[in-house]
Amino acid sequence: MVYGIVTIPKFRMENHFSFLTWNLALLNRSAHAPQHWELCDTEEVVREQVIELSPDIVLFQELPGLVPYIETHNMVRANPQSHSGHLAILISQRLSEFEVTLTPLEGFGLSVTFMEVGLTVANIHLAPGKGNTELRLSQIAAVIDSSPTERIAIIGDTNTRTNEIPKIKDSGLEVPDLPGPTWDSFRNRFHVDSPRFKASFTRCINHPDIKIGDLQILEGKVIRSEKTFHISDHFALFGRMQL
Repeated sequence: MVYGIVTIPKFRMENHFSFLTWNLALLNRSAHAPQHWELCDTEEVVREQVIELSPDIVLFQELPGLVPYIETHNMVRANPQSHSGHLAILISQRLSEFEVTLTPLEGFGLSVTFMEVGLTVANIHLAPGKGNTELRLSQIAAVIDSSPTERIAIIGDTNTRTNEIPKIKDSGLEVPDLPGPTWDSFRNRFHVDSPRFKASFTRCINHPDIKIGDLQILEGKVIRSEKTFHISDHFALFGRMQL
């Protein structure tokens, strides 16, 4: 009997994986943190959160030029600047064996493409402000135009307003509903003098062939020295993606 030769790939990527996106407010300290709280303390809480959740892809916005070290993940070799701070993408060790294509999006994003599975994931920090709807929509269009693949997931701090979501959906993209606001300055008094409002700035925008679910909003609240405070003025967003 003659057997055919079967080549077993070194690594087989599943068709689903998890992600965590978090605007880290330049790793500044909360107004309610104890006086001894330092940047390294914030970095350690972020590290603990990522290790506990073990997401396949981590998308950070508003970093102060440094990226929290997380031994279970590798940072892709790009750290572009947005209108406030830098962006970074970390990928788990199970994805690190893949060669990736990086596409910097000047001033607002960074995308990573896994050509083996035909998927692009973009980390974005779009223009802020109520009056910048058209600019944000043009930035989203630029992300899509720059993608080497049709299947793309755009994740991060979109700064989008509620009235912009129908326009994004009209273009054929999906914008999954969130379980709650990703900004809530009624409860999160990171900045004492900030106006009080709720919003969903952090969002996912995806091609219809990508299904995003199990979305969870993580507040990043800690208790130290009998003080309760948040790590960032934004809440983190965790979810799962299936092709």
